[in-house]
Amino acid sequence: MSHTPVVDGHAPKAVGAIIKNAFTVDVTEEAGQVIAHVTGEIDLSTCERLRDAIEPHLGPQQRIVLDLSGVSFMDSSCLGVLLRARTTLTADGGSLILRNPSKSARLLLSASGTADLFDAEIG
Repeated sequence: MSHTPVVDGHAPKAVGAIIKNAFTVDVTEEAGQVIAHVTGEIDLSTCERLRDAIEPHLGPQQRIVLDLSGVSFMDSSCLGVLLRARTTLTADGGSLILRNPSKSARLLLSASGTADLFDAEIG
């Protein structure tokens, strides 16, 4: 009996297929903050999964760190998720930190003129 891998709750089209740029988000809590490691493409088809992963953590004075180093593509639908999360968090004394944003993430933030709205951790 063969085992079919599952990524993002979906089986690939063909057994053994290589899934490039598959979206994943792994949320952990450490030292009083939420850290979400995001990889793959964040677009219209995946931005709701990012929102669903971070939304339960949008509490008062909460610090959420999004590690975007593994993001290969990011479009404006993701930007909407980030801006709503930032607005909610900062209104309640919290913060949204973008850790090691990938080239794709930096490009979108720069092109949209929103880079200065987000705190970033580089390094």
